[in-house]
Amino acid sequence: MSEAISTRPRRFALAGASLAAAAALAGLGASWASGSRLSELPKGPVLARAIERGTLVVGVRRYPRPAPPEAPTPPEPDGFDATLARELARSLGVKLELVGLDTATQEAALREGRVDLLVAGVPATAAHKGIDAAPGSYDTGSGLVVALRKGRVQDADSLRGASVCVGEGSGYAGAVSLRYGAQPRSYPSSVHAVSAFMAGECTALAEDEEVLQRLLKNEEWRFYKPLASGLRPPSDAAIRLPQGDEASRDYLAAALRQWRADGTLAKARGARAGNLQFEITLLKDGLVCHS
Repeated sequence: MSEAISTRPRRFALAGASLAAAAALAGLGASWASGSRLSELPKGPVLARAIERGTLVVGVRRYPRPAPPEAPTPPEPDGFDATLARELARSLGVKLELVGLDTATQEAALREGRVDLLVAGVPATAAHKGIDAAPGSYDTGSGLVVALRKGRVQDADSLRGASVCVGEGSGYAGAVSLRYGAQPRSYPSSVHAVSAFMAGECTALAEDEEVLQRLLKNEEWRFYKPLASGLRPPSDAAIRLPQGDEASRDYLAAALRQWRADGTLAKARGARAGNLQFEITLLKDGLVCHS
């Protein structure tokens, strides 16, 4: 099954290594069976149009990968979002077109019909009129907060009012705000949030626990320590679609349930952790994140 992605090709050898990692993440989806029961479920107008067209158009997050300061790379689709969009297209038996969208343009693209669905993390605000969401979350991992070992914040109780770096679409933004009274500061991606935290722009960093536990094993992370664990996002990372299509919404909810049961979501999260760790190692090599 072919796939169209609305970004330009890479031009640099080192950035090509990052592309290879992203391709490996994308390739994982090829081996994950979507199962036969989904195919038996009815599809509403949104999914029926995609089947008739032969292509599912999905809006996803996007961000530029770490690159040399003098040679920034263009934004590319988020690998985690893309993997799940690819699973959806495969379950429908159609091609996939990814459209990388900034936060401010996501819902407008959906309302205007430029994309069929949004797979772009937790919305920054409550859904506006005309936008619906399939029940269930596709990003269910437990979160962790880390800070400098010798910084001003030494325990979770001291997070009140503190700035916490988070990636765009992260459910941990709401978690640290509600649970600790912290002030989340959003960045274009998780790797941007990590870069900003290491540069001292935030007091702490909130991210998937699997990601941070991997990073804390690295030598350069010996200056940081865990502050709070077991974060649970208060809002779902839901697949969003136009309002009024209950059949398509139910199909998407069923897909989420199946992915949780068959390990697809767990594998996607594990692959995301590995890919993010790779991108962060590029920061250590002198590359920067361009916003």
